[in-house]
Amino acid sequence: MVTSIPISNKDLQAYRDELLAYKDFNAQNEDLYEIFQRSSLFNKMQYKAGTRLIRVDDLPVMLIWSEVRNYTAKIRAIIPFPILHSLAGDALFREIMIRYLDSLPVHMDIRRMEYQVRNTPENERILDAMGFKVRKGILMMRSDISDILPPLRPVDVKRYSMEDLKARVEIQNQIFSNKYRIPINSADVILEISKRSFIPELSLFLVKDGKYVGYGQITSNDRRYFLVNFGLTEDYRGKGLSRPFLQEILFQASLYGIREVHLEVNATNLRAIRLYESMGFQEEQNNSTWIYDQDELDR
Repeated sequence: MVTSIPISNKDLQAYRDELLAYKDFNAQNEDLYEIFQRSSLFNKMQYKAGTRLIRVDDLPVMLIWSEVRNYTAKIRAIIPFPILHSLAGDALFREIMIRYLDSLPVHMDIRRMEYQVRNTPENERILDAMGFKVRKGILMMRSDISDILPPLRPVDVKRYSMEDLKARVEIQNQIFSNKYRIPINSADVILEISKRSFIPELSLFLVKDGKYVGYGQITSNDRRYFLVNFGLTEDYRGKGLSRPFLQEILFQASLYGIREVHLEVNATNLRAIRLYESMGFQEEQNNSTWIYDQDELDR
């Protein structure tokens, strides 16, 4: 019998060795143990809400950690325990995700999840058995910004502040409108800015014609810096604003002391890739996004 139970502080210590081997299954897994240890009580509660220990006949076989962020329910880590390989068949793997989703808080109402993976034969086999499907490739890029200059065409930017909470929710939902994305709300932004990864000095709106028409930010993760949430509203795309706005964000990051910036982009988004390449970004690696969609499986 498969059960999915909330993880406790005691579990984190009991399975510390398995958690510290988080990259063995997927190099893109995030480090739950380390992130949890250095987080505030509020963030620990948020992490626990989406983290479950999977048991088969009372034997621990897997840990799954997910979070609703950046508009989508994302799995941050799947960590199979060694004993799983001696127990599991395809029917058991499929039941794991069903029990996992059923065990999440009702208010999360999640039936579709994304999981970013650096593919290997092992994780491809297990994810396929769990009901995941490969949907798109994610290109990871990086750029050395130590010598970057301010844009030749100056742009007007404004640093995010709490008075902009509603405006940020609205503009990001406009920029990233997509039937597969869960719109963010004020609580999502408040959660984000409470984390150590948030850098207020590098969270910027693009201002044009007296209104916010773009947004982008630099965040930190595992001692690296990432460009995230970058984009312009539809009416202001194709007007020559994207490149100077991106350059201004990177220039501000260099003044902040950052020397290298990473980003992730859909491998089919050629327009965005060309923009990033024009600013010196180069391909770092190519990953896949695996999708679990319970509604599709139920059809």
